[in-house]
Amino acid sequence: MILKRKVRKILIIWGSIFSLILCPGVSASQPLESSDSGPFVPGNDIYEVIDDGVIVSSLNNSKLQLVNNVDGYSLVLPAEMKIVDAGSTNIRIALEDKHRRMEIYKQPLSGLNANTYISYSNRFLENTNDHKNHFHKSVEINGCPAEINEWSRKKLSQVANDKNYYASIDIIEKDCVYTFFIKSDLPFDLYGGYMDLIEGFSTFTPSVSPASPKFKQTVNKLWNAETKEFYEKHFSADSSLSWGIFEYSAPQAFDGLKELEAKLNYDFKFMLVYKHVHKIFPRDYVKKTLQSAYDNGKTVELTLQTTAQDTGEGNMVYDILDGKYDAFLESFAAETADFGHPVLFRLCNEMNGDWCEYSGYHTAKDAELYKELYKYVYKIFEDARADNVIWVWNPNEKSFPDFKWNNEIVYYPGDEYVDIVGLTGYNTGTYYQGEVWRSFTEIYDPLYQRMERISEKPLMITEFSSSSVGGNKGEWVNEMFSNMYKYPRIKAAIWWDGCDWDTDGNIARPYFIDESEELIKTFREHLQYYK
Repeated sequence: MILKRKVRKILIIWGSIFSLILCPGVSASQPLESSDSGPFVPGNDIYEVIDDGVIVSSLNNSKLQLVNNVDGYSLVLPAEMKIVDAGSTNIRIALEDKHRRMEIYKQPLSGLNANTYISYSNRFLENTNDHKNHFHKSVEINGCPAEINEWSRKKLSQVANDKNYYASIDIIEKDCVYTFFIKSDLPFDLYGGYMDLIEGFSTFTPSVSPASPKFKQTVNKLWNAETKEFYEKHFSADSSLSWGIFEYSAPQAFDGLKELEAKLNYDFKFMLVYKHVHKIFPRDYVKKTLQSAYDNGKTVELTLQTTAQDTGEGNMVYDILDGKYDAFLESFAAETADFGHPVLFRLCNEMNGDWCEYSGYHTAKDAELYKELYKYVYKIFEDARADNVIWVWNPNEKSFPDFKWNNEIVYYPGDEYVDIVGLTGYNTGTYYQGEVWRSFTEIYDPLYQRMERISEKPLMITEFSSSSVGGNKGEWVNEMFSNMYKYPRIKAAIWWDGCDWDTDGNIARPYFIDESEELIKTFREHLQYYK
């Protein structure tokens, strides 16, 4: 949650049969011999196979053919283009040459209007402080309607080989849109444009199921002895579940939290604290925050987020990656390191939600910028010798918008930068039109199964809660405790004790843990098993 946010390997068998090509290629040349009933014949020299579903073959000295059997398309590429990311082939494939990067997404429409998808995907262009819209045009690409957008932004000094010139080609079919997202470190007119990247584009019926990405377990070699011991105690395979809480007044004051703990007869092990990036770092703030929590027997889940800046200042992500907030971040990292005791550090959570300024929805549809931001801050902490920091990467339960270019997978910074995968899913209640009451298992069964499948890393619920509007909150909590045994990989769960307000100042989503005597009794009875 954003604090103070109100709302919201087998080669394909030669000659295997594919069905009707829906939209023929862009180029007049047709490198693929195919027909409604005949065989689909790849190029002669296969040299790369990805996850059984993606084949790259050589057509000649200057052209490659890429066939994606998961998403059902083929295209011809310059020989310089190399696959750099195909870890989840049904989400995207990414390719690069010396100057350009292209990401390919097949977006099912399933009730979604194609124009809505394209318009919403490019809404960041309304931020004219950071983005210069070069042109937009509607075209027809061999019988298929298509939209082409081209834009740019300033170069970022702290991003190596920053690609700040963009184009997006959206080819619309009956039930999906193929998005070709392209960026370059040079203006396109200096590098021959980008239409050569979709030459010979053709579609066919997919024939291969996608392979799941896998977040590998890694060992953080930087940790001090106390942090290693803490991690083993709380996040090893045989660790039991521990509980934490967000209570708005702590750790600046502990009276409210201690009163809660007395009611519940439980001492929370973890506490959630938010901090935002600013131009001026409040001296000793972080150290005092962490020390106050530590002195009261709590380990902090320290959440650092960028803010929505004042009108006219643009997006802070760009400024951070231009080095303009180095002093703040270096001081923040130094104080955290100086504290010395274990800290769960959660950087820019819920990045796949459009309410976050660091989401690709706001940063040119470019999820790679979030990864650059994450790695940049990680390096600052590394330079500060913050050997007490445990890194928590935490997407939202659902992506908003639920488009493939905004899927949680594309925001993953890499195994070496993540120690724990965080889970966040709220039962928001039914205060607002369109909201649906969801039980704990309706939220966490699919979320846990998905993350258990793709991640070897330990899991934690970094924040969650249930509203009381639209259902029985006591029953929701009982069901939660009754089903926690189903999620052995979850090692910590942090209840968000607070509320969301509507625009008129009314409580829209009461997430309070002590909302009624009955609810207090329910928590008290169940928490006794976690002491």
